Amino acid sequence: MLDVHIDEFFNDCAVALLMGLQSFPAAKTLFVEDIAGPDDMDEFGLHSARHIAALGALCWLKDEGFVRFGAMDRQESVDNFVLTSKAFSRLLALEPIANQPVFQILESARMEQDSTRVSFLLRTYLIKES
Repeated sequence: MLDVHIDEFFNDCAVALLMGLQSFPAAKTLFVEDIAGPDDMDEFGLHSARHIAALGALCWLKDEGFVRFGAMDRQESVDNFVLTSKAFSRLLALEPIANQPVFQILESARMEQDSTRVSFLLRTYLIKES
């Protein structure tokens, strides 16, 4: 079960980073549903665990200096979401073997739902020692 959670974390990070790259350098409002899919709130109005995990991935990206954003709107969206130069430069770096930018390889891995490749790319090119 832990592997599924970690795969979802890497997938959520990849989606957020790729969405940030699409609008770079403009800041945008990023909805958690755009990352995790539609949310099924419970009878008390609380978000699902999946939704909270995607929000946690966004907060982690911010804490690690990959993205910036302003206010959080009721755990549903973040305002002024934008990539930092750290994330931007790493996503644009050329992957030596494929001779393509990392973001293109990451996007194709996401489309193919290859969680192993997504996690490898993020661990190798983004989540590394600075």
